Amino acid sequence: MSIQTVLLIVVILSGFGLMTARKLSQEIAVPLVAFIAIILAGPNEGLRSLEGGFKEFARVGLLFTAVAIPAHMLQESNLFNLLGTRIGAMIGSLNLKFKADIVLLVSIISIFTTYVMAALFHNTTSILVNSYIIYVLSKAYKLPAIFILSAALIASNLGGFSTRWGDTPNIVESQVWGLKHVDFFREILPVNMLLVFILAFVAYFLTKRMVGNNRDVSRIKLAYSMIKFKTEGRFMSVDNRLITFGIMALLIAVMGPLFFPLYEIPLSALGIVVALLGTPNAGRTKTLYALGIETYFTLISIFVLAQVFGHSAIGIGKLIEGFLQTNTGSIYPVLALSYLGTLSTEAASWATATSPLIAKLFPTHLGAWALGAGICAGSSSLITAASAGIILAHQTSTYEKDSRVDFASYIKFGIPFSLFMLLFYAVILPLYMKLF
Repeated sequence: MSIQTVLLIVVILSGFGLMTARKLSQEIAVPLVAFIAIILAGPNEGLRSLEGGFKEFARVGLLFTAVAIPAHMLQESNLFNLLGTRIGAMIGSLNLKFKADIVLLVSIISIFTTYVMAALFHNTTSILVNSYIIYVLSKAYKLPAIFILSAALIASNLGGFSTRWGDTPNIVESQVWGLKHVDFFREILPVNMLLVFILAFVAYFLTKRMVGNNRDVSRIKLAYSMIKFKTEGRFMSVDNRLITFGIMALLIAVMGPLFFPLYEIPLSALGIVVALLGTPNAGRTKTLYALGIETYFTLISIFVLAQVFGHSAIGIGKLIEGFLQTNTGSIYPVLALSYLGTLSTEAASWATATSPLIAKLFPTHLGAWALGAGICAGSSSLITAASAGIILAHQTSTYEKDSRVDFASYIKFGIPFSLFMLLFYAVILPLYMKLF
């Protein structure tokens, strides 16, 4: 291992440390680490990594924009607020009728809604839509949303891992291993659903501990909040034009590629055009840059860093390849390396870089699930390890402190649960796959 490689690892770990201590925000720390990585790579490797990073980001950036713009339109239309009032009123009614724990109801409904939407559409779509609804519910019922939103990010990763179209790594792995929709439904979806149950109860337990057990005060607040939800929902108006064009654009961008996979890029561009045409002229600039320039810059930096770390002469790509080639007897090295690689870089980049090698060494479906499981756990470890996490940080940056998810607040939840996920997959996957 060269001195440059050691320095690169030190720089990456230092960046994590500064973000954890809140000395630097992720919008500053991640690009700063990427710039230092380019310097360490040298002129030729640095340029190659820069070009490779931008090339990988180009497709992902377009897809995210095609999802973010219509999601922003639906939020501006007041649709999410309306959905929040409907769900909030339902939760309040269930609490008063059956005396169900309000924290449990909010946690389970939020986590499973996020999971199902990610499985049906895409994990970034799910985060963009559900993060605001979760915040509305939590704020109305006087609950801190930090653990529920953190768990929702992991639920979106699990949902994305459960279907062939759920996230970018799955699409890559499906092409390399030849996985079909039925393979996901039979072989990995049941495993992930069990994890979602565990995740929901962890989010409930941690939120409950923050809230405390003052039942008398909480029931008064709950009754008031339920009445407020019903009243607001009855008189709330929505912008039907924004809803119509937003849903139309989302269907084109998300559902279109399911039927016409070769036209994913043109359909994403078409979805953006439709969304902008449906937005009033005064709001088009705000709609087009809904994700914020800092989000794009952070994403680009992560893809460039992934190129330096995984593919350049100072990266660890060759070390990983050599290690896997000498450890083909079990899936545990694949799980561990996929976890660490995703944690250090980003899910889509890692899947693209390592899928061909792992498929060659582990051609069975178990090899694909080991890679996907390691990536899913790794992308759930840090908020910078998955694009959905970066988007969640941007979405919650204006929320109240007890509902704001950033690198430092998420790491306390993400690292422990992601390690549990890794152990869970290591035990369950080999046993479950013996059934097929």
